[in-house]
Amino acid sequence: MNLTKYWGKHVNVVDIDGDKYKGFVQAVTIPGDSDENCYEIDLKGTTQYPEGIFNLTEYEIKSIMLDPAYND
Repeated sequence: MNLTKYWGKHVNVVDIDGDKYKGFVQAVTIPGDSDENCYEIDLKGTTQYPEGIFNLTEYEIKSIMLDPAYND
């Protein structure tokens, strides 16, 4: 799943466990640079981790969409 289009955007994510996250995609890692050889995103400003960065790999993401509250 190519996650590069979400870089610099606010998103809503549901992970494979059904947990929901809202945050700003601060960074996207491409497969060649990833330890797990997959796309990864770093979310900033989530409710669960308000002071830090939360990392998700493409394998952990069930769904991702632009947050309509921030993106037209």
